[in-house]
Amino acid sequence: MRASQVVFSFFRYRCSHAHMAFILMGFQGWVAGRKVPPGALRLLGCGGGNGFSIVPDLTRYCLMSVLSEPDELIRVRRTRFYRWIARPSIEQLHFVLRPASGHGTWDGDTLFQYSNDRVGGRPFAVLTRARIAPTRATAFWRSVPEVGRSVRDASGCAYHVGFGEYPLLRLATFSIWRDMQSMQGFAYRHSQHHAVIKNARSGDWMPESMFVRFEIESIQGDVSRYPKLETLTAEAGIRTGDPILPAPCR
Repeated sequence: MRASQVVFSFFRYRCSHAHMAFILMGFQGWVAGRKVPPGALRLLGCGGGNGFSIVPDLTRYCLMSVLSEPDELIRVRRTRFYRWIARPSIEQLHFVLRPASGHGTWDGDTLFQYSNDRVGGRPFAVLTRARIAPTRATAFWRSVPEVGRSVRDASGCAYHVGFGEYPLLRLATFSIWRDMQSMQGFAYRHSQHHAVIKNARSGDWMPESMFVRFEIESIQGDVSRYPKLETLTAEAGIRTGDPILPAPCR
């Protein structure tokens, strides 16, 4: 099954709850149970600092919902799994997206049903994901701090975060860009980032990788806590909404 809708939900917790979220990530298959709709539902840990750190941020997590039908999101939010994730959070951001174009796999699965619509005339989202070769992990992580600083300062990037399933070796990034020119300017003109791309293409550092562009349907949650994102959504007329409270379980 491939997804026609994808939701990236970012949750932040108080330090006192961080250990519970970490445990939940490790046992998500058991907690999710059979009521979760078919498809991919992954709870992932986020990087510390600006999101591109080798040190995890144990107070922030990402739930990636890969859905074949929009109605499945309602079902997800009625499950015990979602309630356990969402109820203790003190901050939420939900990016509701449509896969537009991309290539590569995630654990051997293409995951997404692409519309093949062009993006870049208005704000859009980008997902990158890679499995790092163990023998190249040190070289890869040496390049990350400079790339993280540059994306933080990129004028066209309104939001960015790094996350993943396993420390050091299975990593992803999620970012929101004002337009295609801004994204390409960062991706192909920044020397350190371009060097990482070249190594990825050679297959030397990254035996598996994925790159996806998404159209933005809406952004729900605490957008006001991110001034660059709030400004971009207002200028582009992107639909926004309040944080999502868990729906009653049925």
